[in-house]
Amino acid sequence: MTERIVVGLNGSGSSNNALTWAAKRAAKRNAELALAHIVDRGVGLFDAPEFLHDARVRGEELLGDVAEEAKRIAPGVRVTTELLEESGISEAFAELSEDAALIVVGSDSRGERAGEEQRGAHSYRVAAGSKAPVLVIPDIDAAGRRGVVVGVDGSEVSNNAIAYAAAEADQLGEPLIAVSAWMEPRANFGREYVFTPEILESIALSTAQEQDEALRQVVEQYPELEIERVVENGDPARALLQRAQNASLLVVGSHGRGTFRRLLLGSVSHAVLSSLVAPTVVHR
Repeated sequence: MTERIVVGLNGSGSSNNALTWAAKRAAKRNAELALAHIVDRGVGLFDAPEFLHDARVRGEELLGDVAEEAKRIAPGVRVTTELLEESGISEAFAELSEDAALIVVGSDSRGERAGEEQRGAHSYRVAAGSKAPVLVIPDIDAAGRRGVVVGVDGSEVSNNAIAYAAAEADQLGEPLIAVSAWMEPRANFGREYVFTPEILESIALSTAQEQDEALRQVVEQYPELEIERVVENGDPARALLQRAQNASLLVVGSHGRGTFRRLLLGSVSHAVLSSLVAPTVVHR
């Protein structure tokens, strides 16, 4: 079955970056490229249907232009367009992702301070609604980047992210960088509780063993793949962002197991999307 890559487009610079990335990927993988633009039904409320009509016209014009650009970037790739009318981003991408192998969108959110300005909310809503992996392309220079970073926490969602990241690293011929982060448990016994070095060492060892088990199948499937293993005490989102500063790709699960020291909670994927430092995939 032919792989189908869906690109969400709105005419912004980062949206154009997403188009370029997706078109090149479609050419490499002989995939179909589906270009989508969403019109907010809300513009037709309050007895102003002409606003909705104008939005449709602008959307069709945009799709025509980007379709021509996609064909220029990737001659021979099958390109389709779709104009959706939805009341919400999540609902629209839930529909678009039904038979998609990958959803690609752009985001202007970048750098660790971006989250302070509430940026990245659009891409987070896309990832929340999509039934397929979502790749968010930030407005950053992709030159000179290397390595595929993936978060590891032992959950099923994390394992899916690892499998995806390993396949991407193998395809790119770049190392896989597996990151596991743990934080000291928070205990509330009515007094300050101090964890001994022995306890912390035990947690670190357990996390490393968990990572080894999570990577076992990857090692078997890709024996030549270079794997860098990172296990550290600290905030999981910060650990991922730090390792991904110069990476070709960052892959995270949409959520994790939710225990006190595990990686890839929904809050982590949210934090990563709010502070994009690399092209980032949110995987289910």
